[in-house]
Amino acid sequence: MRSIRSIPFLLFLFIYSTLASGQEQPRLVVGIIIDQMRYDYLYRYWDDLSETGFKRLLRDGCVMHDAHYQYAPTFTGPGHSSIYTGSSPALNGIVGNEWYAREEKARVYCVEDQKANTVGSTSVEGKMSPRRLKATTITDQLELATNRRSKTIGIAIKDRSAILPAGFLNDGAYWFDRTYGHFITSDFYMDSLPGWVVQFNDRHLPDQYLAQTWTPLLPMDRYDESLPDDRPFEQPFPGTAKAVFPYDLRALSGMGSGHMQYGVLPSTPYGNTLTIEFAKAAIEGEQMGMDSIPDLLAVSFSSPDYVGHQFGPQSVEIQDIYLRLDRELGDFLDYLDQTVGLDRIVLFLTADHGAADVAGYLNPPAGYFQAAAFEEGLRKDLVKKFKTDPIEYFINEQVYFTRPLPVDEQKLVTEIKAYATDFPGVYGIMSLKDFSSCPTDPRICEKIQKGVMPSRSGDLYVQLYPGWFGEYYEKGGTTHGTSYAYDTHVPVIFLGWHIASKDDYDRIWIEDIAPTICELLKISVPSGCTGSLIKEVFKK
Repeated sequence: MRSIRSIPFLLFLFIYSTLASGQEQPRLVVGIIIDQMRYDYLYRYWDDLSETGFKRLLRDGCVMHDAHYQYAPTFTGPGHSSIYTGSSPALNGIVGNEWYAREEKARVYCVEDQKANTVGSTSVEGKMSPRRLKATTITDQLELATNRRSKTIGIAIKDRSAILPAGFLNDGAYWFDRTYGHFITSDFYMDSLPGWVVQFNDRHLPDQYLAQTWTPLLPMDRYDESLPDDRPFEQPFPGTAKAVFPYDLRALSGMGSGHMQYGVLPSTPYGNTLTIEFAKAAIEGEQMGMDSIPDLLAVSFSSPDYVGHQFGPQSVEIQDIYLRLDRELGDFLDYLDQTVGLDRIVLFLTADHGAADVAGYLNPPAGYFQAAAFEEGLRKDLVKKFKTDPIEYFINEQVYFTRPLPVDEQKLVTEIKAYATDFPGVYGIMSLKDFSSCPTDPRICEKIQKGVMPSRSGDLYVQLYPGWFGEYYEKGGTTHGTSYAYDTHVPVIFLGWHIASKDDYDRIWIEDIAPTICELLKISVPSGCTGSLIKEVFKK
C-alpha cells in the first residue's frame, strides 16, 4: 500500500513533468511555399510522383484538403504576407505585388526601398526591404520570444518571397540577383554577406545549371496528364520560335557570348534546385536546429510561378517542374531528417496562390480582359460626360479617383457602372468604400473587402467573370489574382514534431497557419493576426 507521506513528492513530479512538457518546443520550423501551386497538382501527377516527396507529405502529414485564401487579390506578395502575418492585406498592408501610392503619386512595388542598398553585388536588385509591411510575422514573434537568440532566415529566387516572410527581425533574407547570378540581400539586414553565403556564391552553381539542356525527366509518353508539347497558348523563350522541348539553356542564357543572362534560370527546374541547395547551406552555415532554441527557415520556390505564367497548367513544362520538385523535396526531407531530425522539426507546405486554366482553351466561357482598352474607353467616356478626367490610376482591376474629386461621386460611380455593363468579361463594379450592399455573391465581397486597405487601395473594383484575365496572356500562359477557387484553393500540409498523420476536410483559411505555428512554438501571434488555430494539427 502506497505511503501517504509519498503523495506530495509524486504530485511534485507530476507538476514538474507537466510544466516541462508544456515548455517543449520544436528545434526548427521549416515553412515551404510553392509559388503558384494549385491544390489539384498534389493529385494530378500522382502516378508519376516518387514515394519520398509529395506522397510522403500526404501519407505522413496532417493534410488540410479545403484550404483557401481569405481575400483577393491573390498575388505573390499578399500571399507570402498572409501566410506569415496571419492576416489579410486589409491589415498587413500588402495589397498587391504593386499598387498605386497616392502620397507618392506613383506605382510602387511591395518591397522596394530606395533607402536600402544592395549587399552582395553592384546591381540595384538589392534595394529592397519589408518597410511597406504593416504587421509583424511569425519570424518577428519568434525573435521577440527568444530575445533574438533564434536563427531566422528567408530564402527565395524572388525578393518579395524572401523578404515578406522574414519580416523585420531576422538573421537575413536572401534572394537571387538575376544580373550577376548570386544570392544577395540589402543593408536593411546587414552590411556584408556572411561567409557561408560568399562560399555558396563562389560555387557558381547557376553557371553549371545553365550549361545544361532542359529535357523531360521521364519519357514523353508519361506526360499524358498534360496536353501535347507542341500546342498554342504557351509563350516561347525569347529568341525561340516554339515552346517545345528540349531547351538549350546554354543558348538561352547567352553562355559563351560574353554576356550571361541569368534571368532565364528562374524559368527552369534549376531555380528550384538552386533554392534547395541554398537552403541546405543556410542550415549548415547558421547551425539551424542544432540547439534548444527554436529556429525558423522560410523557403519559397519561385520557379513554378515563372513556368506557370509562361506555359500554363496544362503544359508538359509545368508537369515536369512538379515531377522534378517532387524528387527534390524528397531529398530535402531526407536531408532534414539526417541533419536535425524530422521529429524535431515542424514543417508546413502551402502555396501563395493558385492559377487559372488557360483561357484560350476554354473560350467560351473564359476570355481575355482588355484592360488597356477598358481604361482608355472609360476615361474618354468620363471626359465626355463630366468635361474632366476624374480617374487618377487603374491597377489590379481597381479604379483610383482623383483627390479631391472634381465631380459628384455618386454620379461618377453610376456612369462607370453603365460603361462597364457591356464590356467583355466584366461581371460588375464594386465599391471598395461601402460593402453594405454586395452586388455579387456575399462570399466574393468578403474576400474583396479583406484585400482592401483604405490608404492603399482604389475606390472601385472591376470584378471579372470566372476564367477571365488580362490580355497580356493572349500570347500564352496564365495568371492569378481573383477571388475564385482556382486562385484561392491551395495545399496546406503540416509534418513532423508532435503532428499526427491525418486528413481534414473542414474549411480553413491561409491566415490560420500563423497562429497554428505560433501555438506549436508557444509564442505570441503576429500583431495583426486574425486567424484561428487549425485544431486538427494538435489532435493525436
